[in-house]
Amino acid sequence: MDNKKNEEYVICPRCKQKVYKEAVTCPFCSFGIMAWLEKEIDENGESIKKSEVDSDGSVK
Repeated sequence: MDNKKNEEYVICPRCKQKVYKEAVTCPFCSFGIMAWLEKEIDENGESIKKSEVDSDGSVK
């Protein structure tokens, strides 16, 4: 059951804290977790152009 609970969290790429996946922003550093998970921004908070994202969602 502990493994299932851990699947609900991600590690914020900016502050390296464990953050709930559904959080819009990291409560520790205000990084855009939701935008990062949806590949709208990279781990540095930079906007990813639509042309840089393949149809399978991976960044070129």
